[in-house]
Amino acid sequence: MNVAYLDLADFLTISELVLEQPAEEIARVSRLELAESALHAPAASFGGIEFYPDLAVKAAVLCTRLVKNHPLPDGNKRVGFVCMIEFCLRNGLTWTPPPGDEDGEASAQMILDLAAGRGGEDAVATLADWIRERTAP
Repeated sequence: MNVAYLDLADFLTISELVLEQPAEEIARVSRLELAESALHAPAASFGGIEFYPDLAVKAAVLCTRLVKNHPLPDGNKRVGFVCMIEFCLRNGLTWTPPPGDEDGEASAQMILDLAAGRGGEDAVATLADWIRERTAP
């Protein structure tokens, strides 16, 4: 499977759009090494075996790491969520909010729960299932 991963330039562009601040300023005040780590996590492998072969799991790992690594002074949850959706779109998955979530409250709550550590060890699996429910090839 040929996967289109986000890179640091993508992260900064998304951050710029979400936070409405110049990417240069965001780069200056951010911990870019933490962003890089999160951006590379979905591609992790050992001995040619991918740790996360499923696209929904890769998207969940990306979002979880961006939210938990906290590379930005502010906006990590929002940027992590948008990066997750962008990753899905780049890899051929159409994002569809569930019925009743037109205002985004259920989506926001999922990301807030993730940031607060609710879900524990199963947080990535829970988020991946949630992503699968909202995406279609």
